[in-house]
Amino acid sequence: MSRALTRHVAQIRAALLSGDAQAALARIDDLTRSAARQGVAPDARETLEPALAELRDLAQAALQGAQQAAEQVRAIVQAARSLQTYDSRGRRHVTTTQANLPQRF
Repeated sequence: MSRALTRHVAQIRAALLSGDAQAALARIDDLTRSAARQGVAPDARETLEPALAELRDLAQAALQGAQQAAEQVRAIVQAARSLQTYDSRGRRHVTTTQANLPQRF
């Protein structure tokens, strides 16, 4: 594999591991442009495929982690918006409150 392709793959991997989606996408675009411009030799393709498979696995794991985090935030917001009380018989009552939704500025 050429030095340029190796460098691009390493940069993509580093961006994925650091959680920087924008940098990962930019490096993927760089890799695509470089491969289209210079071409990929058949022997380089054989060594590039395992590296790309690893990047796919890292990207999939990052996506799953982001989805889990979003689900946890939704659960936290829902818990913050509800009030749970128990009566004298131990039955739970859930009352929705009028808590403000989080705002982004």
